[in-house]
Amino acid sequence: MQYRLPQPYYYDSGPVGVVLLHAYTGSANDVHMMGRFLEKQQISVLAPHFTGHATFEPLDILEEGSVQAWWADTTAAIQKLQVAAKKPLFVFGLSLGGLFAMRAIETMPAVVGGGIFSAPVLEGPTDKLAPLFMGYAQRLYQITEKTAADQAVQLAKIKQQLPQQLQAIADFSALVTADLDQIGDKPVFIGQGGQDQVIDPNGASALKQRLEAQQTPVDYHWYDNAGHVITVDRAHHQLEADVEVFIKRYKK
Repeated sequence: MQYRLPQPYYYDSGPVGVVLLHAYTGSANDVHMMGRFLEKQQISVLAPHFTGHATFEPLDILEEGSVQAWWADTTAAIQKLQVAAKKPLFVFGLSLGGLFAMRAIETMPAVVGGGIFSAPVLEGPTDKLAPLFMGYAQRLYQITEKTAADQAVQLAKIKQQLPQQLQAIADFSALVTADLDQIGDKPVFIGQGGQDQVIDPNGASALKQRLEAQQTPVDYHWYDNAGHVITVDRAHHQLEADVEVFIKRYKK
């Protein structure tokens, strides 16, 4: 059976620009339904792939990808919308993508606001990420029908290299947290599922309190029965509607 790799996308649908960033080990498919929904609202949407992601080799994330590369991917996407004269510009991200969305809100004047979906901004990567990554790799190797011997070799490499990348993500998360006061009065959307199995869902309310204490406008949404990937699970319709309201409220 042949499998098609997911593709990044750009929907040129109107003057307002939105960048959507996917999760760790994910792809633009993570935010595809969100992108299609916003496209129908005459909002232009760009969803890039983080370097090393959306391939048939999980090691690409570790050997080609990095925090520096993913930040470059984020800024390139924003600049592409700037060149296309899209304004105002918003950036949202799921999980890992949320960390880079927050960094863009903090540091890029062209970004007027945005937010996170299930992103561990205050917490950083959890101890659940390593086994989740290994499970992701094993499933991918089974799909691509690697031999047991080849799988063992690749998985050993992943086990060796993964801790260094997770530490780099933790350091980046700490940087984002340290610079939250740089957001100022830019509005921040926070979406969190109550049944999140990857991060502590209570971190979302802690971030809300932190931002409100510095007078940053916060649009906070709790989806009680939703899991970690709220962009594709049972809460996605409500999430999409809430994001649309947020964008329309702050695009003026």
